[in-house]
Amino acid sequence: MPVLRLQGEDNVIIRVTTMISYLVWINILTIICCLPIVTAGAALTAMHDELQLISRKEEGYITRRFFTTFRSNLKQATLLWIPFMLIFAGCVADVVIIMVSPGLIPNYIMIPAGAAGLIAWFVFQWVFPLQARFEGGFGVVMRMAFLLSAARFPRTFFMAAAGILTVLAAGSLLTLPFVVLFGFSVPAMISVKLYKSVFEDLEKDEE
Repeated sequence: MPVLRLQGEDNVIIRVTTMISYLVWINILTIICCLPIVTAGAALTAMHDELQLISRKEEGYITRRFFTTFRSNLKQATLLWIPFMLIFAGCVADVVIIMVSPGLIPNYIMIPAGAAGLIAWFVFQWVFPLQARFEGGFGVVMRMAFLLSAARFPRTFFMAAAGILTVLAAGSLLTLPFVVLFGFSVPAMISVKLYKSVFEDLEKDEE
């Protein structure tokens, strides 16, 4: 007996399942390329480049394009990543110290350090999307990321919040499988939706 379906139902199902498979595979590639830690900047650049292409309906050979972008951005993306890696490592160390020995770090150190870490997290949301989309040196990318994080703060806030979910989910065995499958790619895709129109405006200004 024929199955009754709504018009276009098959297409919707195919689009959804295809998108899920893209997100899972890109997430796995990103985790693999982040494992050396120092290469995380290039991995995040490749991830954002691929997700930006997908958002523009430019699907293709994901694995090949991912590693091509990874290799071509390895040097500068690593230089961009190192300052953030050091700042975030310092923040994690502070949190561990506070948990183990409360009161050991005085407030006049803890408050400025926390503020610096938060600002770095906001700027971080824009650095690798910019590196993936535009050409520019280290200073140009950093300056644009800082300016956009402030000028587009509502978007920055939601991008940062989406990223924090990954950090929190990675700390629980219950949600760790979600991180392995979607922890990087889903928050990044949310960010793509938020910064897509901003980048389009920047491209129009360049023209």
